Amino acid sequence: MDVLKPQFFTPPLSTKALVAAGLIFNLFWLLAVLGQNDGLWLLMMALLVCWWRYPSCLKFVIPVAIAGSLMDLTLMWTGIYRFEAGSLPIWLIVLWFGFGSFLWFLRMNLRRMSPLVLCIAGSLGGASSYLAGLQLGVVVWPLGKWLTFLIVSTCWLLFSGVVLMWIRRLP
Repeated sequence: MDVLKPQFFTPPLSTKALVAAGLIFNLFWLLAVLGQNDGLWLLMMALLVCWWRYPSCLKFVIPVAIAGSLMDLTLMWTGIYRFEAGSLPIWLIVLWFGFGSFLWFLRMNLRRMSPLVLCIAGSLGGASSYLAGLQLGVVVWPLGKWLTFLIVSTCWLLFSGVVLMWIRRLP
């Protein structure tokens, strides 16, 4: 296969590839959260390379990033959590684009897994990433840890269910 030829179909990932993809996304997450605006150039370069190589992923990535950013805006506007700048940080929006790209690569594997397990994992994993952000000082939870975690995990449960339904309908 030509390395420079764009890919429009990605088969299910092997176990090694799944682990590698997970590690890459976790590094992306760390750079976004710890580097914030200072790491944006590197995050954007990684995304642009990904999208250049797999342009068809954008039809999935853009709506996921918009939906995730709207979920964050809603939680921010309702006072569930807040950010230092008082608005949704650019690095968080870029992180949503990275998350959408990550899901696109996993989509064939996700289709094969239990929807219940995936929704629970999405709920707990999503809320835990915001809990990690709280511990790192990049987000504030005015309502306290338990109530905020419950609200955020519920939002992520719904978000995970909607995204999973969409993934299962993709060609």
